[in-house]
Amino acid sequence: LVKHGADINKKERIFGRTPLFCCCKSGNEDIVKYLVEHGANINKRDNFGLTPLFTACENGNENIVKYLVEHGAIINEENKYSETPLFYA
Repeated sequence: LVKHGADINKKERIFGRTPLFCCCKSGNEDIVKYLVEHGANINKRDNFGLTPLFTACENGNENIVKYLVEHGAIINEENKYSETPLFYA
């Protein structure tokens, strides 16, 4: 789909999450890397102010957390409840 122009930063309607959120939740490291390498916005927020880093922390996906941080994820970003990803780790 990406090869044919699919928008990998498109948000779904209910929670406003991108495909990167789903991969960070499920722990699919290969797809996380693929999405980031093809322009996925690491710091894109959902409707609650969460970023994919929050999701990776919450689900204990340490390798993905490390990868996101190494590729520019903002570690002190606060959600709409003034929580940072560390709160979710």
